[in-house]
Amino acid sequence: MVDLQQLIKNIELWAEDRNLIEGSTPQKQFIKLMEEFGELCSGVSKNKPDVVKDSIGDCFVVMVILARQFNRNDLLDDMGYIEHHPPFNGKIEESLIDTSASIHSFLYAQQIKEHENVMKFFAFSVLGLVEVTDYFHLNFDDCVQSAWEEIKDRKGKMIDGVFVKEGDL
Repeated sequence: MVDLQQLIKNIELWAEDRNLIEGSTPQKQFIKLMEEFGELCSGVSKNKPDVVKDSIGDCFVVMVILARQFNRNDLLDDMGYIEHHPPFNGKIEESLIDTSASIHSFLYAQQIKEHENVMKFFAFSVLGLVEVTDYFHLNFDDCVQSAWEEIKDRKGKMIDGVFVKEGDL
């Protein structure tokens, strides 16, 4: 298995090759992130660990793309403390609500040019995803690896700043 740092590099190159960094906007990617987060919430509410695993990886892929759009190249430095996160309290609904707020704050901080807070909210968002993996006894890196395996050969087309996979064209 590839380590998280390499997965991030792979995702960034994949996104650049498909013009998702320059050819899209943070607002378009935020909408995509909300779509993936909605799927995560659905998986949690229906107690479907396979959907949760897929959605966590997909959320992280979009978050990597957003971070690159914000010219952040040091994601692991910004989220280094996540490996030593406090034990999850078991209140999955609260965690999802907090994660949703962090994701919104992540984009908002960028829009109002609070660069020092952008990655703080990014890290809090990732921490929320990690808490969900803990709740479902999943491994965060495995979720990202699975998402990478699913998208790495994906082809598609940019339409109005949104990458549409070949199967949806």
